[in-house]
Amino acid sequence: MSPSSLNPPPASPSSTRTRLSPRGWGLLLISLGAVLLGALLPEPATVQLGLLGLALLLIAWPLAARNLSGLRVARSYPPAAFAGQLFPFSLELHQDAARPSFAVEVEDSIAGPSERGLDAPLIPAGGRVSRSFDTRLLRRGPRHRAHITLSSSFPLGLWRAQHSFRDSLPMTIYPRPVPPRALLDAQDAALLDAEEAESSRRDWTGDFHGIRAFQPGDRLKLIHWPATARAGRIMVRQFDRPLPEKYAIFFHSIRPEPATLAGPDAFESALELLCGLLLHCQDHHIPLSLTASFDHWRTLHVPHSADLDPALSRLASARRQPSQDPAPLLRALASVEPGSRVFLLSEVPVREWEHLLPDLPFAVTCLSLSELRVKRPALRLASATP
Repeated sequence: MSPSSLNPPPASPSSTRTRLSPRGWGLLLISLGAVLLGALLPEPATVQLGLLGLALLLIAWPLAARNLSGLRVARSYPPAAFAGQLFPFSLELHQDAARPSFAVEVEDSIAGPSERGLDAPLIPAGGRVSRSFDTRLLRRGPRHRAHITLSSSFPLGLWRAQHSFRDSLPMTIYPRPVPPRALLDAQDAALLDAEEAESSRRDWTGDFHGIRAFQPGDRLKLIHWPATARAGRIMVRQFDRPLPEKYAIFFHSIRPEPATLAGPDAFESALELLCGLLLHCQDHHIPLSLTASFDHWRTLHVPHSADLDPALSRLASARRQPSQDPAPLLRALASVEPGSRVFLLSEVPVREWEHLLPDLPFAVTCLSLSELRVKRPALRLASATP
């Protein structure tokens, strides 16, 4: 993740107001009551006490209004994060004026309801205060609306001054990663579609790698008897697991029947599924290519799975492009590189669009939110010669 960036809000607040606090209203009512009572009795001392309270309110008003002037808020945050996952976040309150500010509270909508912001008892002239904590954003996207409120009850809690800023946070939030079920074995073409439970846990294909100790689930025919006799415990042969050369991932929003359109929630969940598949490739160091309808069927090649930022950024800014025409998808499938393992994802249930796929020379793993099916090449028998 790249270093944090600093994002100050606009120089002028979108709204400013200074109003009496509950304590100020109480002092105002008591002072007016004292003036009226002192005038009726008459009691000059009571009138003077009431006038003193009113004078205190008048003197405190300009101090309260000026206490927030010259303040500037800056944020520090990473350039990208996943939706719903915590990321480090810092708030800094700067005083650019040549005088201090007192008892300032900062509330930032990015901080969320639990953290809110920061409380600064004193911001010296030309100085700053800061606070760091973890927060999260729940919605994906490249930019997010934000709202900052600065408030203060200085002096004496008689007035409540408040400045509000509206700005945006230019931070890329990727979809929440949800790994597709059964993506545990990158070599198994049917994922957990295999009938034998042990075949989903072990892979006995590939080149011979060496000898290791027996583990539950190992086949008895793999026992290496000479090594077992030498070690005094059961030893088995170990093989390298051959991984596919590349993943070719396709995403579409094709629904042949327009009467039952999928909603935005289904599209968001499908993007989370796609994000989980991309991270699976990263974890297993598998290069990939991504072709998606929301990206106008352009193909993004990721030769090094560690550099997923371009692909994840496309997911962050994706907009659903529903269609009934499968032609762009079929043209994209025709360009699959040999040796690639093909995944086809959609927010539309597989049963509604798998019949659109022609017979292909390679297996296609079809994924939706609730279904996983593998469409295999048709078996072609050679004609017998007389």
